Amino acid sequence: MIDELITPENLSKDLLKSVLDAALLDTSYDSEGDLKVKDRVNCFIFPNQERKDRVQLLALFGFKPETTELQRLQCANRINSEYIIVRAVVGKNDTLRFTWDIPIAGGITKKAFALAVKRFCSIPHEAIADCTGDAVA
Repeated sequence: MIDELITPENLSKDLLKSVLDAALLDTSYDSEGDLKVKDRVNCFIFPNQERKDRVQLLALFGFKPETTELQRLQCANRINSEYIIVRAVVGKNDTLRFTWDIPIAGGITKKAFALAVKRFCSIPHEAIADCTGDAVA
């Protein structure tokens, strides 16, 4: 049973990659060695290296250059009020960042982790269509 869990003790990028590969997701490492899944979006997966108690998922989108700072913040606020799983943040360089921290303290099953990644990947395009108008490129 313990072999079926992702825990702080066994957390690694290689373990996460093998779990996602087994779930038939398209995984790779980018040029910086970051784990990436391509499902409906490009999703980066970052195990928390310091505390090893969570895994962060990240998807990046670009705002159109003509979008004002206020419009960007309003987009992120609308997404955050409508979508409870993801967190939307206006980032540097005209980016809209979607994140989700998956807690693994106490363990999470490999199946639950793979399903969580798929669920996260399904949200950004829907959230952008619902909440940002034409602000995102």
